[in-house]
Amino acid sequence: MIWMGKRNYKNLDFTKYENYEKLKEGDEIFIYDDLNKAAFTVIEKYGFNNKKLDKVDKFTEIETDLPYTVLYKTKNGKTFVSLNEKEADFILNIKSKNIDTFENNKQLLNLTSFGNLSFPLKNILFKGVPGTGKSTTIDKIIEEKLELKKGTENYKNNVLKINIHSASSNADLMQGIAITTKNEQVIYKEKQGLVLNHIQNALYNPYEPFVLVLEEIQENSLNELIGDLIYLIEPSKRAKLKDLNADLAQEYSIEDLIKFYENNIADGHSFHSVKIPNLVSDGEFREMIFPDNLYVFCTSNYRDDKKVIEDNLLRRFDVIEIYPNPNVIKDKKVKEFFETMNNAILETFKDEIHPDRFLIGHANWIDVNGFSNEKFYKALLKVIVEFKEIKEIEFETLKKIFDKTINKLNLDNEIFKEENWENYKTIVDYLQNKIYSFLSNNNNEK
Repeated sequence: MIWMGKRNYKNLDFTKYENYEKLKEGDEIFIYDDLNKAAFTVIEKYGFNNKKLDKVDKFTEIETDLPYTVLYKTKNGKTFVSLNEKEADFILNIKSKNIDTFENNKQLLNLTSFGNLSFPLKNILFKGVPGTGKSTTIDKIIEEKLELKKGTENYKNNVLKINIHSASSNADLMQGIAITTKNEQVIYKEKQGLVLNHIQNALYNPYEPFVLVLEEIQENSLNELIGDLIYLIEPSKRAKLKDLNADLAQEYSIEDLIKFYENNIADGHSFHSVKIPNLVSDGEFREMIFPDNLYVFCTSNYRDDKKVIEDNLLRRFDVIEIYPNPNVIKDKKVKEFFETMNNAILETFKDEIHPDRFLIGHANWIDVNGFSNEKFYKALLKVIVEFKEIKEIEFETLKKIFDKTINKLNLDNEIFKEENWENYKTIVDYLQNKIYSFLSNNNNEK
C-alpha cells in the first residue's frame, strides 16, 4: 500500500497513492515497507529534477532490500493478498527499462584440489541444549576431517557461517532485490544472497571442500530461507563432476557451468536441478544445482513452541544429539556436582516427553574450581536464570532438583543452606551479591 502525507508529523494527513497527483513541494512519501518498488515508480513519474520532489532525493540514495516473496509476486504473480485490483495493476506496470539483472560474469573453473573430500556425511544437524559444544564439534570436523585450517585463506574462502535469527530472510540468504539510483534514475537490481553466492563458489571449485554452517536454525524455517534448493541437498541429488583434466579449466558463466556439469557428471550420479526465479529479468527462471563438495552443518537448541526442523529436512540430515559431557570439567568435585545435578534434572522431569531438553550444558562449568568462588556462583546463577526466565519452571521444581543434588553429595557449603533457597529471589539475590560487589555496597546503603 502506498501512502502520502505532509511533513506535519503532528497531524499526518494520509491518503492513498491514487492521489499522488496532488503532491506539493515539502510533502513526504509514506509507504508500506514491502512495496517500495511502487513508491519509486511514483517518484520516477515526476522526475528527479522536479523541484517539488527534491526532498525525496536522499531517500532514493538508500539501498533498500525488498523481500523475495513480495517481489517475485510483484513481477510474476497474479494475486496480491493485501492489494485491490487497481493497486496490483499499478505495481505490475512498473517500467521494465528501470530493471537491471545480474551481470553475466564469467569465472574460471578451478580444477585443482586441496583439503579432503572423503568425509561421507554431507548434511549434519547437531542438536542439543546450549553449552554442549555443538559449534566446537563442527569446527573439529572442518579442521580435522576436511583439512581446512582456521586462519588460512582457504578457510576464509571456503567456510561460510551464518547465525540464523527470526528476521533472517530468503533475500538475505538466496536472492532479493536492491534499489539504487544511477544518473538520477531508479535502478532495480537482483541481489545475490550469501548462501547462493557460496553455492556458486563451490561449483567453480569442485575439488575443494566447501562448508555452510547455519547456527541456531530453530529460530526460523530452512524451507522458507533456502527454498527449492532444499530438494537438492540429498547426496543422491547433488552435482558431482567426474575427474577432469586441468586443460578444461576455462572461464564459464554460471549458466554455462551448469551445462558443463550436466555433460560431465560423475559415473553413478544423475543430474538434478531446480528452477529458481529471475526476480527482475525477462526470463522467469534460471537453473540451479547443488554441488557435491558443499557440506551443510547446522546447530539447533531445543524449542518448546515448534519443531526444530521440518520433517522433509529431517530426512535429509544426519541428526546427532550432543549431550552434556561432565568429563571435560577439570575439578573433580565440580564434575560430580554437575553430573549429579543433571541426573536429578532427568529424574525430576521423567514424565516429560523429552526430559533431556532440561539438561544443563557443560561449557560454563569446565574451569570452575570448588564451590566458594565467583566462577561457581556465575555458573550456578546461569542455571537458575535459565530455569526461571527461559524454561519458566516453578521454583519448587528447581528446589527439588537441588535438594536431591545437595543431599546426595552431603554438601554443607554456605551457598547450599536452606535460607538461601526459599524462592527465586533469595537465591538470585545471594548469588548476585557474591558476584557483583557493587550490588553488595548498594544494599548496605540506606
